[in-house]
Formats: sequence, structure tokens, C-alpha cells
Amino acid sequence: MIPLYNSNKSHTAEGDNSHFLDTLVTLRDYRDCKLKKALGEEVLLEFLNRSTVFCSQFENGRWYCYILLVLFTFALPVGILGNIAAIINYSCFRKTSSTSNIFLLNLALCDSAWILTLPFTLYFTFQRPHLKGIQIFCQFKKISFNINIYGSILFLTLISFDRYVGTVHPISSLRWWDVGKAKLCSICTWVTLVLASIPDLFVTFAIQREENISVCMDHIQGPFIYVKTITIIRTIIGFLLPFSVMLACYIKTVRVLRGLPRGRTHRGAQRAGGKPLRLITAAILVFAVSFMPYHVMIVTLVFMRINNQVTPSNTNVLYASYEFFEAICSVSSCLDPVLYILASEQFQRKLLALKRDRYRKLCCRANRRVGVIG
Repeated sequence: MIPLYNSNKSHTAEGDNSHFLDTLVTLRDYRDCKLKKALGEEVLLEFLNRSTVFCSQFENGRWYCYILLVLFTFALPVGILGNIAAIINYSCFRKTSSTSNIFLLNLALCDSAWILTLPFTLYFTFQRPHLKGIQIFCQFKKISFNINIYGSILFLTLISFDRYVGTVHPISSLRWWDVGKAKLCSICTWVTLVLASIPDLFVTFAIQREENISVCMDHIQGPFIYVKTITIIRTIIGFLLPFSVMLACYIKTVRVLRGLPRGRTHRGAQRAGGKPLRLITAAILVFAVSFMPYHVMIVTLVFMRINNQVTPSNTNVLYASYEFFEAICSVSSCLDPVLYILASEQFQRKLLALKRDRYRKLCCRANRRVGVIG
């Protein structure tokens, strides 16, 4: 008799079904993976297409635009992480406040005012919203930019002055320079920044170009009387004067440190005096790299408009150049965390301890190797 149930065939069929199901699962996973990859490539291509459309308006200077996008993409994570860490450190983890900590905290706030607008800048750049929506954004962006650039300049100047006072006048400054004076200077600085930014609300506007591209305009096509006046005032009072103060503080501090005796008894004083000098040097470098190109650019634009050298043929290049040097100012948001590190003695001690531990481990390994060879 032929058996009604064949156990061998049953096991074989079950194995085939199991293999078939595994194949289906593998094919489904492969399909999902290809779909996700295709979607990712589609998103990337869409981003590149939109950036290409945006950059296509700069016929003679597309590289300005692409560098601008790279700067924004780099400055966004570095600036946000560095400045948020500084704000939390100086506002929450400091038991006692000092004059330098107050100025560094306000410097981080100024950087955050600008760095937090970068995501919106990228959004409005690629989404190309309605002209009315981008008009409000252009005004908000301009105010945030002014607060960032001139707030950073003023607080960098105050930091240099504070280090100069602590080094050159350590005793006499105790009578007229303290935390209360630093807070008063910070409040006055913020009031000045807000009041000085109000006029930009009335001269910053958005225009629409080909292919539904909207851009923010201010110094190139704005009212020339206002542009000339505000450029001269901001360049002299907001840039040249603070830069001169920082250089004067640096020169005075260097002279005092050079006048210290070079004996062993004064070696500790020389090391202590080197800390404010490093901070002032770093502040001057941040100042020069981030803010000098921008002010050279806007002064150049003013002289070009005085001589009637701004024409429809070079407007796109000038706008691209202006946006590029404006983006360079965002580099300060990435460089300012270096100042926070130089000003943090606790961080420097931890870094020095880490280097010593690493050096000890290397020495121990070298001694072990020598012992084995011997």
C-alpha cells in the first residue's frame, strides 16, 4: 500500500517553503533598501538642483555662491554646539561670575543671534517662498546680522580691555572696575545694538528675479544717502575705533609683560601674564579674519556708487561678493569658541592633565620595550 502521508516529502516541501519565504524577505529588504537609496538620491538631487538654480543667478561668480553654502553648512553645527556649550557653561556652571565671564557670555549670545538664522537662510534660499514672507525674513536677518557683527566687535573689545586692565592695572582697577561695571557695559552695549539696528527695517527689502528667485537687498540698491551715512558711521565707530582700542590694549600689555624681570622668582608672574596676552591676540585675530573683509567690501561698494560704477552688468557679481563676505562674518561664530577655551582655566588644566597622562603612558611603554631588549 502507498502511504497516505510521506514524511520525507513533507519535510522537503517545508524546507522549500521556508527557503522561498526567506527569498521573499530578502527581496523585500533589497527593494526597501533600493527605494530608500533612490529616495535619498532624489532628495540629494533636489537639493543640488535647487542650489544650482539659486547659484545660476550669479553668472560670473558662481563659486562665490557655492563657497557661501559650504560656509553656512560648516558654521551651523560648529557654531551652534560651541556657543550653546559656552552659554550653558557661563550661565549655569559658574558659581562666581567675573568680568571676563560676563563678556564671554554676551559674546556667545551675539553669535547665537546670527547662527540661529542660518537654518532659515537655507530654507528661504531653496524653498523660494512668497515675496512677502521673505521680506519679513530679510529684515529679521539684517537685524540679527548687525547684532552679531557689531555686538561681537564691541564685546571682543571689552574682553581685550578687561584683560588689559587686569594685567597693567591689577591693583588700581579694583577701585573702579568690577562685575557691576561689566554688567552695566553689557546692558549699554545691547541697548546700542538694538537702537542702531532699527533704521535697517526701513531700507532692507526683498526683490524677485527670474525663475521666482527672491533675494535680500540692502547696501547695493538701497537709498544712497542712508547707505553712505550709515556705512561711514558704522565703519568708524563700529569697526575702526574698537580695532584701535584692541591694538592699544595689546601694545600696552606687551610692554608691561616685557618689562617684567626674567629671573626665576618672576617666572610665575610671566606665565600668569601670558594668559591675557594669548586671549587678546586671539581676539584680534578673530576680529581681523571675520570682520575686516566685510567692512572693506561695504566701503568699496560706497565708493563705487559715488563714482557711478555700479551697473546692471556687475550687480550680480557685487551681490554675490557682498553675500560671500557677509558669510565670512559667520566664521567668527566658529572661532569664538577658541576664546572660550583660552579663557577657561579649568579646561586648560584638564587638557594639560590629559597630555601629561598620555606622555606618561608613552614613557612607560618605552621603558618596557627597553627592559625587554635588555
